[in-house]
Amino acid sequence: MPLTPLRTAGLVAAVAFAALTLRAYRQGKIGNGDLLLRLTVFVLPLVVLGADPGILQWVFDELSFRQGGGRRVLGATVLAVAILYLFAFTLAGRAERSRRDLTRLIENLALEQFRATGHPEQFAGGVAVVIPAYNEGENIVHVLASLPPTVHGYELHAIVVDDGSSDDTTDRARAAGAAAVRLPLNRGQGAALRTGYRLALATGAEMVVTMDADGQHQPSELSRLVGPIAEGDVDVVGGSRVLGDADPSHAARELGIKLFARLLSLLTWSKVTDPACGYRAVRTSSLRGLEFRQDQFHNSEFIVEASKKHLRSVEVPVTVTNRLSGQSKKPPHFRYGMGFANALMRAWLR
Repeated sequence: MPLTPLRTAGLVAAVAFAALTLRAYRQGKIGNGDLLLRLTVFVLPLVVLGADPGILQWVFDELSFRQGGGRRVLGATVLAVAILYLFAFTLAGRAERSRRDLTRLIENLALEQFRATGHPEQFAGGVAVVIPAYNEGENIVHVLASLPPTVHGYELHAIVVDDGSSDDTTDRARAAGAAAVRLPLNRGQGAALRTGYRLALATGAEMVVTMDADGQHQPSELSRLVGPIAEGDVDVVGGSRVLGDADPSHAARELGIKLFARLLSLLTWSKVTDPACGYRAVRTSSLRGLEFRQDQFHNSEFIVEASKKHLRSVEVPVTVTNRLSGQSKKPPHFRYGMGFANALMRAWLR
């Protein structure tokens, strides 16, 4: 069979790609797995088809892409798409593993930082207040100063998780007396809360409370969240601005809260009135059994996880006001709604 220009181009491409792959391997830019994958998926097929295109004739015949009418070209296209699909599937799996490795690395670094500077022994037997913060240097001092020293007889201490801020949030939090860690990059409120939970679990605290760093949640209402858990009635207490009060918000956001509240109530067979409020308390022993993966939109994931683990949950009225200063970090309403729905369904399906 004569060596056509197309076959020649394929062989040249195979040699060039093989040379680039080996060079990257020798320079340490790729590992053994990437080397094998590139040679198997890209180089080998080009060499085989360039040397003898007829080697796949039986494959085309079995798939009913017999010669004539351009059906061989269509068959080759189908095979190429199938290979690309498998390659994309493999890459997606590798990307997820890399994301989880990065998550573990960041959390381990935060834990070491917390043990070195946060005095975790002071949290034992008390309430750990986890406050995720991103560029909240102007507000964090006021929030921390408003926290009571005790609630329902439990000592209260704060853990501020600085989600890669570019301001002095961490320094101000530490100066105000809180245990504060700074993550090396911004990953989202859900990731910061997940890290905060891990830090709180390492302290021996009896309960964990989460609240915002922008002053929207009122520390004076902490007893409403801690009380039902302290009395042994429930495992999780969620704050609800619907049952309580809130400053006026955008109509689209209020509509979204109502719609997602009904959806979550249906999915969890419970009564949810405010699915987006991050003011929450949870018994530490119950928190250990929950799994969180979302870097954003943590509230829906928490509600679904608590329902799956059959935790006793209740909502209590709280007041949510406008932030003290600065701009909201939340995305526009449509993007927020889509992200919230995505996180909710992913948590429910797994």
